[in-house]
Amino acid sequence: MIDMPGPGKEDSRRPKVTAPSDSERERVAAIIRRPRIAALISGSVVVIAVAVDLFWLDRTSGLLLGAIVIAGLVCVVALWNVINFSWRAVTRLRSLAPKVGGRFTLWAGGSGGHGGGQFTSGVAHQRFGVLKFSENGAQVEIGHFASEVAVRQTSPMGRSIGYVAVRLPERLPNIFLRGGRHAQVLGMRWTPEPWHRSQRIDVGAGRRFRVFVGDGGEQIARAFFDPDLVQVLRRVSRQYDVEIKDRTLYLYAARSVASGTERRWRAQLPMIAELVTSMSSSAVWDLVRRQSRGRGPAYGDLRVNGTRLAVMIGGAGVVAVVVLSFLALWGAGLLA
Repeated sequence: MIDMPGPGKEDSRRPKVTAPSDSERERVAAIIRRPRIAALISGSVVVIAVAVDLFWLDRTSGLLLGAIVIAGLVCVVALWNVINFSWRAVTRLRSLAPKVGGRFTLWAGGSGGHGGGQFTSGVAHQRFGVLKFSENGAQVEIGHFASEVAVRQTSPMGRSIGYVAVRLPERLPNIFLRGGRHAQVLGMRWTPEPWHRSQRIDVGAGRRFRVFVGDGGEQIARAFFDPDLVQVLRRVSRQYDVEIKDRTLYLYAARSVASGTERRWRAQLPMIAELVTSMSSSAVWDLVRRQSRGRGPAYGDLRVNGTRLAVMIGGAGVVAVVVLSFLALWGAGLLA
């Protein structure tokens, strides 16, 4: 299991920390700096707009209220990225490299050969604060991934995720798991999955443990999700989305693995080690090897439910229009 050494405790393995160049430092600084600027600008807009509304206008302006709401949302998202993708998180991973005999890289262009859904969407792919090491014979990579939605469309708030990539012994079907991190609130699932419901399988772990598998991989998936692994993944899925693509298992989060309190940080590595150990002892690998003789199994990819995805996006747009319209009418005094 990965040990989280305390102060003064060193590992005998040789450190492998790549010395970053000035250009690499600047590239990472630019990624981290962008949400700071967005938070500063949007926060200033909120303060100025509220001051104008209170001390300058006789009647609240609906347009001004809309601007306050939008700027406030931008500020909240930007502050989230400022807090959870910071130099502190990068430094934590860098300082861990010599203790686990790993290799740390400050900046790396591209997706690094990763084929998970988060790595293939968008453009301008960049990884930063990347730590690679070996755990129980498996190659593990922990880092941060930044991208943009489209060419020439830069998100001022930053578009980053924290991730863990674990190399698997054999190729598995395309699997996606969502657990307690996306639990329902007031009977509604706030971030519903876009995958086709026909690809959802029951692994005996309850309704909140939602597993989707590419066509042809159902038997392998059920063998993979044995009771011991399900218990580990229950804990993991409280913080991460889980995807398996080819020979890699990915953990995705909206925050850096190394962000948060010291207590949270010290809990991440043992949890990842427990997951790796549980997977390495799974009986599924023998089943995969037997099926792989000859031409090998043919697995399909997960299919996006286009209708469901359109309803999700359209519903979010309708809610935004209704809320802003209500604020405009209320500000104009028409709902008094």
